[in-house]
Amino acid sequence: MTARRRRSDIDRAAVFEAILGDLGGDEPEAPGAPTHIAIESIHYNEHQPRHHIDPTALAQLTASVRQRGVLEPVLVRRVASGYELVAGERRTRAAQDAGLLNIPAIVLDLDDREALEISIIENLQREDLNAVEETEAVLALLGLTLDLDRPGVIALLHDIYQRERGRVGDGEVDEQRIVAAGTLFERLGRFTPVSFLVNRVPILSFPDALLEAVRTGRLAFTKAQAIARVESGEARDSLLREAIEQDLSLSQIRRRITEIRTDEAGERPVGERVVLALNATRRLLSRRRVATLSDSDRQRLVDLLEDVQRLLEPGA
Repeated sequence: MTARRRRSDIDRAAVFEAILGDLGGDEPEAPGAPTHIAIESIHYNEHQPRHHIDPTALAQLTASVRQRGVLEPVLVRRVASGYELVAGERRTRAAQDAGLLNIPAIVLDLDDREALEISIIENLQREDLNAVEETEAVLALLGLTLDLDRPGVIALLHDIYQRERGRVGDGEVDEQRIVAAGTLFERLGRFTPVSFLVNRVPILSFPDALLEAVRTGRLAFTKAQAIARVESGEARDSLLREAIEQDLSLSQIRRRITEIRTDEAGERPVGERVVLALNATRRLLSRRRVATLSDSDRQRLVDLLEDVQRLLEPGA
């Protein structure tokens, strides 16, 4: 008996249950019995969300496979030339590197859309993706779920953002898609629509060098966020190289950014530097920040601000 099941027989909820974990209720039927298939008959999916596999992590997994074998079946679908991998690329590559000829697999009958959807969710739930890939995967999954292209997905997220802040405009709002987007984020359990829009979508506008550094695992996402704020392309590229070569911490990177901005400000006309300094001071001044200062520092701050006030007063 073959482990392959016709699409009409597949409980898609069971497939997602196997990936996402128990969501409550009765235990679902297994999506398909594992079988063993030849690794050489498996083709990798060029549209799958992960684009980079860390060589060190792959070598460690290969060593584990040599010792214990592949403990969890991969997911594949049947295609004209054999099988296409739906989920489990690292396990498959590790099995290849370990010299295995066959690998345990569950064979599902899926169309292109279903295969991509399962691949994205499987990678997200395993936390196998870096920040760039994860952002692109969530946008792709939203696109599949909502039947929207990427600009449409981002526009919908902006609608949700505006609504949460009580800024609903006169434009038409797609209520069904807003509800569907919220449900998907709840199921993923990683972001809210607003936190994803604010903290992750901007990564796609990073300069190419920063995106590649994050994608290949050479730079943490939080460090890339900080470096992306450097306006000068030359200074930004220089700091990126320094951060990678010297493995700078986030605090070290922030100090270097302050130094870069100080150097850049020193080259500006005096009038412009004054305006920049005043704007920076205005952003820093808050009751909370002032409350953290010692009595002597608060008095010093008062004296400095009074000096500024006297300088700017008419006739000074």
